[in-house]
Amino acid sequence: MANVVRDLVEIVGIADNFPTAPVAFAQFSVMEKLVIPDAKPDIEQILKVLIEARVTSTRIVVTPVGTSTGGLVLTGAKLVVEGVVKQKITYVSAAPDQAVHAAEFDLPFSTFMVLPTLTVPITPGIVNQINVEPFIEDVYVNLENPRTILKNVTLFLNATSALFA
Repeated sequence: MANVVRDLVEIVGIADNFPTAPVAFAQFSVMEKLVIPDAKPDIEQILKVLIEARVTSTRIVVTPVGTSTGGLVLTGAKLVVEGVVKQKITYVSAAPDQAVHAAEFDLPFSTFMVLPTLTVPITPGIVNQINVEPFIEDVYVNLENPRTILKNVTLFLNATSALFA
């Protein structure tokens, strides 16, 4: 994982290695406004964002086979991927003592990817033979006001399996 510094904010958790030839993948962004809990003091400056993504569940959805007029190819199977982006924001408080505080947030996500043609029929346990690895491509963070942080995370999910034709 890479450490990146942007506008004096250190971001820890951005991937520095990606799959070289992915065949089943999804790319998407999740934006959110993080509100500092009432028990925490206001923010003067964000110091660090620690971030990681975890896949919590996957399931296969049977779809039609075909190609849309826009060029989207459906192979008969999509993989639905659900997960969470775990994040810890460290900041200098706006209080006179300027103590350092931290707040933790979880951001759930759900997306899908079209699977390549499978070498076996779709059965209930087949999803256990597909591995999905999440990568954080980028993080944008901006202090909107002393209680609110605007954050956008760009994710890349890569699925691998010996079942892909």
